[in-house]
Amino acid sequence: MANQQHLSKAPIEEALIDIRVTLPKHTRELEHLAALEEKYRDQYPDKKTITEFRYKVDLDHPETEEKTSKPLGFRYTSADNTQVIQASLNGFTFSRLPPYQDWPQLRAEAQRVWNIYSAHVQQENIIRVATRYINKFKFPPTTPIELDEYLHYVPVVPKALPQMLDGFFSQIVVPYETAHCMAIISQQMQLGPSERSVILDIDVFKAKIFADEGEAWGVIDTLREVKNLIFFDSITEKTVTLYK
Repeated sequence: MANQQHLSKAPIEEALIDIRVTLPKHTRELEHLAALEEKYRDQYPDKKTITEFRYKVDLDHPETEEKTSKPLGFRYTSADNTQVIQASLNGFTFSRLPPYQDWPQLRAEAQRVWNIYSAHVQQENIIRVATRYINKFKFPPTTPIELDEYLHYVPVVPKALPQMLDGFFSQIVVPYETAHCMAIISQQMQLGPSERSVILDIDVFKAKIFADEGEAWGVIDTLREVKNLIFFDSITEKTVTLYK
């Protein structure tokens, strides 16, 4: 495991705090949710509708395919395109895009805009919280590299084949009993004309009915610590030096 520390050039493509809720009947309407625009407009002026698409196919009669769509909420983006709020009928997500700053700033802004959402929808229960960090490690496309010099857990090529990789995808789901949470860890190699990259996506969550918002935010802090444990155990000290 690499030593845990603040990385000034952290390879974070997106950092999220996600809170799932149940809403009472009187606020479980898109028209009510739309009124949040007035409260977010000054700092998050770009508003778009979040739409759920569904496809239904009868395998015996494929010509009867049905396509439906339903608006679920709204997406608000800051003027500098670095922060995003997703306010929906089943929850709230706050995202920080590059350049990433640090956890205290992410958490403070997430909680500030959550408080606006929470006061407006008056949720019945918080039923799931998560922190998710999507990291992207970039390498020159033509320079040979040994991935295990940078990452601890990469797929092993069968010895009967040439020892090289053009791409891979892996995902594991792990219960972490110490913090009573779950972690979904995904890795994917991407090849492009200008770079070769590996995505390390760490999604740590806990599902339960929380007693109150204070308990939920305390768990969010714990989930972030678990995320850090996974991240630094997944990379080598050589990788750390690239992003200090």
